[in-house]
Amino acid sequence: MKKIPLVLLLSALVILTRPLYAAYPDRPIHIVVPFAPGGATDLAARIIAPALQARLGQPVVIDNKAGAGATIGTAAVVTSPPDGYTLLLGSAANAIGNAISNYSQKKLPYVFERDFVGVALVAEVPGVLIVPSSFSAQNLAQLIAYAKTHPGELSYGSPGFGTSVHLAGELFESLAGVQLVHISYKGASPAMTDLLGQRIQLMFPALSVAQPYIESGKVRALAVTTRQRSPLAPNVPTMQEAGLSGYEVSGWLGIFAPKAVSPEHLLKLEKAITATLKDPQVRQSLAKISIEATPGTAMVLNEKLDSDTERWNKLLKNKKLDLQ
Repeated sequence: MKKIPLVLLLSALVILTRPLYAAYPDRPIHIVVPFAPGGATDLAARIIAPALQARLGQPVVIDNKAGAGATIGTAAVVTSPPDGYTLLLGSAANAIGNAISNYSQKKLPYVFERDFVGVALVAEVPGVLIVPSSFSAQNLAQLIAYAKTHPGELSYGSPGFGTSVHLAGELFESLAGVQLVHISYKGASPAMTDLLGQRIQLMFPALSVAQPYIESGKVRALAVTTRQRSPLAPNVPTMQEAGLSGYEVSGWLGIFAPKAVSPEHLLKLEKAITATLKDPQVRQSLAKISIEATPGTAMVLNEKLDSDTERWNKLLKNKKLDLQ
């Protein structure tokens, strides 16, 4: 038998083993946004992607897979190969989904806390309680006093049952001891239109949605829904500062991956995302759409998801909400 030259054997060995030792990433990374283009989550993803791409040395592609309350996009990630090349830009909606699934026994194509792992916290998306500028209440105390003397007369709008805006109102009712009427819309825009037309009296939207109307004087901001004041609206008090103890609805964005992705890949992604979010240009671009970059570790993101899920679990059970 003719002997194969050693150099050819070594070359073949290198070719065969190269995929095992290829540096990650060596091809494009896809970030799935489970909402339609143009929303705050999508805009944030498109601001972050170019800077993250520069750090990872590979294209970062944004894939919008909207529908079914973020379920379609989330399911697409969990069924993808757990190789670190398909990620999810998740949000506080995932914690709400966890709670609703636990509460209603609703079957989803995944169990979020079982099938996903946090990669890095991206940003805080503060909410805000607003009323029309013509409404008589000038502050939170006056609004609560009015609601208590007019039970069932004040209405608030949301983009749908089970959304963070809806549950923010339910939590407000519970802690303030008032009775409001919830009106569900097909999006934040028609709800805002009715608020401006004084057909509803209050709303708990994301600050990014409300900011233009606050600045124009069309609506009055009574309090932000986060634990601390937002640098994006430093003159607006928190609910706690305004007199409603224990109130917190924290909107946030974070990158998640399927649970079986290797720890080495997750750590590399966490470091790259954190560095990207410390870039002054990225932070400034996010601030322009009223999103505050708050880079955090995978542990911080996982803790935020767990604490939010617990909060919504408790609210749903206490109020016995019908979310079907």
